[in-house]
Amino acid sequence: MPRLRSQTGFTRILPPELVERCLESLPFEEVHTIKQVSKEVRSAARRSLTRGRWRPVKYVLENAIVTNALERPSSAAEIATFRAAWAADPRQVLLEFVLLWHNNTESLGGWHQSQTWTSSEFYPSVARFLALVEPSIDGLGRFTMALERVEHHLRARGDGRFQEEMPITLLELWTERLGESALITRGPQDLPRMNLDELLNPESLVGSGLESWAEPSDMVTFIQWLGDWGGDQNQNFIDTARALSRNWKDRRKAGAFVAATESKIQEWASYESDGSESSGDY
Repeated sequence: MPRLRSQTGFTRILPPELVERCLESLPFEEVHTIKQVSKEVRSAARRSLTRGRWRPVKYVLENAIVTNALERPSSAAEIATFRAAWAADPRQVLLEFVLLWHNNTESLGGWHQSQTWTSSEFYPSVARFLALVEPSIDGLGRFTMALERVEHHLRARGDGRFQEEMPITLLELWTERLGESALITRGPQDLPRMNLDELLNPESLVGSGLESWAEPSDMVTFIQWLGDWGGDQNQNFIDTARALSRNWKDRRKAGAFVAATESKIQEWASYESDGSESSGDY
């Protein structure tokens, strides 16, 4: 259907600065998508990314990953920009790191798609960034809250999910950098897992961060990757969901989370009864 002039002509009427301000009210990922509307919108979106609200996020994606992150100190100006990006949208920053690591064409903006990073470059850089924007383990609740978009993206991948993209890896990089390595342990196959005592603690900051998530199914797969639930650990899986949601104000959401956890266990049981592999994967 042809696009009506009235649907695109507003950008020729409004001052460019006002168009740019309108775009800054959009989520980061939509700013890139909307550039296809018109030349005027494309210019306004570019300005929003390079000097507006989303400038710090763009800066992070262009400058956070460096080859000597283990030795390179950050300047006060860079730290301030990193923290501004985290304040603007921590969920999108973490998702962009995941996309950047896999050099994925889904990664927004297109400024880093030609670069390939090794783990020896990427992991220390991400750990450095995370420790600068959340310099204390007291930020665990905010960190958990920020992992929602990553988990939702990975669930959408289905069987294409990569182990190194898991939120637990980001948590491990952060806690190691802070010197809080006891929070993350190594489970079967040397995979990182969160300390079970932390997961079963009703006062855990993980639970406070998880309360802000929208989808119970995302919450379930998140804690699925946090712990080792094989063998006879099903009860611990349910107990974890109950503990993490015990202090939530929204009791309806807490109940939906526990119910979704119980449903996942029933799903595993059906796999086992059918002779299939019990699912830590999906």
